[in-house]
Amino acid sequence: MPKEEEAEELRQVLGTVSEMVPNLIKGIIGSIFSPEAGKNMGAAVASFYKELKASGLPEEVALKMTENYAKTFTDIGKVIQQAVSQKGGFQPPTPPKPPEESHEEEE
Repeated sequence: MPKEEEAEELRQVLGTVSEMVPNLIKGIIGSIFSPEAGKNMGAAVASFYKELKASGLPEEVALKMTENYAKTFTDIGKVIQQAVSQKGGFQPPTPPKPPEESHEEEE
C-alpha cells in the first residue's frame, strides 16, 4: 500500500475515533452518575451490608467492609472524571522508582 493511501486511511481512522471517543466517554459518565446508577449503587451497598451481617460479622467489621465496598464506586467515578478533565487525556500515576542501589566500591 502506498504511503499516501496509508496516511489517508490513518486520517480516516483517527477522524472516526475522535468522533466516537467523546460520545463513549459521555455515555459512560452518564451511566455512572445517573439517578438510576445511584439507586443501583445504594441497593448494592445495602445488600452487601445485609449479607455481611447475616453471615455473623461484627457490626464494626461489617461497617468498615461496607465503607470500603462503597468507596470502590466513588473511586471509579473519580478516575473517570480525572480522565475526562485532564488536558492531554488521562495519565495514570507514575509508579514509584525503585531505590537506587549503592555501587560504591568496597575497600
